[in-house]
Amino acid sequence: MNTENKKLVRPHVYQFNFGDSIITNMLEGHVTRDDLHPFVATNATADDVQQLAKRYKIPYPKLEHSFVTTLIQTPDALIAFDPGFGENAPMPSAGFFNASLGTAGFSVDDIDMVVISHCHPDHIGNLMTGGKPTFPNAQIVFGRTEFDYWKRGENISDMRKHTLSLFEKVALPLIDKIRFIEPDESIVSGLTAVNAFGHSAGHLAFHYESKGQELLMLNDTVAHYLASFANPDWHFSMDDDPDMAATTRRRVLDMAATSGIPVIGFHLPFPAIGFVEKNTDSFEFRPASYQFNV
Repeated sequence: MNTENKKLVRPHVYQFNFGDSIITNMLEGHVTRDDLHPFVATNATADDVQQLAKRYKIPYPKLEHSFVTTLIQTPDALIAFDPGFGENAPMPSAGFFNASLGTAGFSVDDIDMVVISHCHPDHIGNLMTGGKPTFPNAQIVFGRTEFDYWKRGENISDMRKHTLSLFEKVALPLIDKIRFIEPDESIVSGLTAVNAFGHSAGHLAFHYESKGQELLMLNDTVAHYLASFANPDWHFSMDDDPDMAATTRRRVLDMAATSGIPVIGFHLPFPAIGFVEKNTDSFEFRPASYQFNV
């Protein structure tokens, strides 16, 4: 059998029961890069990052950067979080959220609410499709600090000029459907916004509780399942305010480790759920195995 041109199949959907809800993580896409350094650590040396890669037996300098989106089906609503690039994916290996909805047993019409953690392209690109709202029946939820920052459009770095253009294309037209929230505000019963500013001006994490079970959605608080945990003070190259992001990362990871609750991360390897363990001055991500299946 000729394997050279075979298209490889990989899992895109993972569902599990959580309290009285069903949580679905979907691999919206991925990109392969050749710059583990400086991508995950602009304030570390190439040797520092290479030694980390060697210790954990991952490639260097290649890496796979995943985009993992989440749905929570509560008894009352189907909530989508950060539904990916959509038609605005800049690479052919991403933009699969809408297609994967069918595999998960849903359609775009079923989404009651879309919650956005921040306005970077891999999180908001799918809000519009063909000039129309992708999720026609959904209320859209943004953090006010984040939305207002991009609406003002002031002091935008060259790296984020495309983000501003995309925001104006896919988010501003939805303003009549948007509900604005603040950190610590309840979005729906059991779902609370958490201040995780730094990766972007108003970046949010989310805490969810159902029937006594809790989890923390880290979103982009972490960028890499090794580097961001073992060295939380390393600066992710996509952080808009690297110093603030590092402070936030340490605080949020400490919160997760202390409470012992599971975490979901947008850029963690699929299915992107596990636990945070605290070491003396660092952390470790422990991917889930079958905990949520039995």
